[in-house]
Amino acid sequence: MILTKKKLNINSIQLVLVCLIPLCLIFSRFLADFFLVLICILFLSQSFLDKKNYFNNFFFKFFFIFWIIIVCRSIFSEDLYFSLKSSLPYIRFGIFSVAIWYLFSNNKRYTYYFFLALSFCLISLILDGYIQYFFKKNILNYPITIFYNENVRLSGFFKDELILGSFISRIFPLYLGVYFYSLHNKFIKNNDFFIFIILSLAIILVLLSGERVAFFFMSISFLLGLFFLQLPIKNFLNKIIIGFLIVFSVIFFNKDVKNRLIETTLYQVGITQNKLEKTGDGEKYIYSIHHHNHIIASYKIFKENIIFGSGVKMFRIICDKRYNINAFTCSTHPHNTIMQFLSETGIIGTIFYFVSLLYILKSFFINLKIGIRNSYNNHNKSKLFFLSALIISLMPFLPAGNFFNNWISILNFFPLGFYLMTNLDFYKNEY
Repeated sequence: MILTKKKLNINSIQLVLVCLIPLCLIFSRFLADFFLVLICILFLSQSFLDKKNYFNNFFFKFFFIFWIIIVCRSIFSEDLYFSLKSSLPYIRFGIFSVAIWYLFSNNKRYTYYFFLALSFCLISLILDGYIQYFFKKNILNYPITIFYNENVRLSGFFKDELILGSFISRIFPLYLGVYFYSLHNKFIKNNDFFIFIILSLAIILVLLSGERVAFFFMSISFLLGLFFLQLPIKNFLNKIIIGFLIVFSVIFFNKDVKNRLIETTLYQVGITQNKLEKTGDGEKYIYSIHHHNHIIASYKIFKENIIFGSGVKMFRIICDKRYNINAFTCSTHPHNTIMQFLSETGIIGTIFYFVSLLYILKSFFINLKIGIRNSYNNHNKSKLFFLSALIISLMPFLPAGNFFNNWISILNFFPLGFYLMTNLDFYKNEY
């Protein structure tokens, strides 16, 4: 496609905004969302000027139907304004994914610039995290967080929010996908060993952050990275042994990590007693007493409206009104993706969730099979890592953040746009 000077200017602005979003997700959620909206506006204006319908594809039609359903449900929810202010502008994330696809597929060199931006973002975040761990404060003077005088938690640039590990684990598969795509298009030379060093530092930092779900997510990227990165050690079994040695040495030689990952987990599910609080009634819980009660409350809300649910972000409202039995019951969301979809979007919305999850899992295993047969296919590797990022976004059984939260939604829809870029079937649409 021949790009005019005007289009190049618009695309260049969009690229700068896209490259700034990862940094803004760390320092300013408002700016991250604001830049996303600007990207959508620029893309829509470009579509209008081109007189082409870039939304004539299965993905956007599927997303658009889901969006119409959640908006209609919000209109009939118990708190119309509270629900509608989240569901109505949710359309921007679908537009954002298509804008990402359009931007990077029309100028493939843009992936190289985005790779540099992600590299700066991740390396800065990782180095700052280690500074905070060893010196008890990061470069912005944010201190580490200590629970019960023994559990050390890292936050890095996120200050009071303990989401350092979550951010790294969610952004890393996108980073690896962009790396292999740039490698496939020969924009960069092979730097697999350097990427492995960053990957190893990242998984150790996620362990030190004390975020257990984030560690599980990061392990997916770590294992795939061990297999697909061309390292001096050729045998995959030897790579796995080295990987396990790195991880388990941190777990068993670091008291804080061992306590958070093993002892606290056993206590929270009800297997052991907390040695400080002397509590433990013998009850067994799903993840923890908090998560357990959230799930029970969300199931009760689901039973109130099985077909359409209560409406986006209505869990907190209805739970406080009717199911606030104890201090553990209610929260801003159910902390589980399946239960959030069931309670807030009902069976109808949950069908969209499962269809998306099954499609992504099927595509992942198909590409994994191709990757095992041909580990030098960098285009296939990029697709695989973008798909792994989407699996993390839709992980069904583990504790999760609010699926409709703006910060999480940006992280969810970012890799989707890049997957559309690498998915050859998507190119077959005529605009």
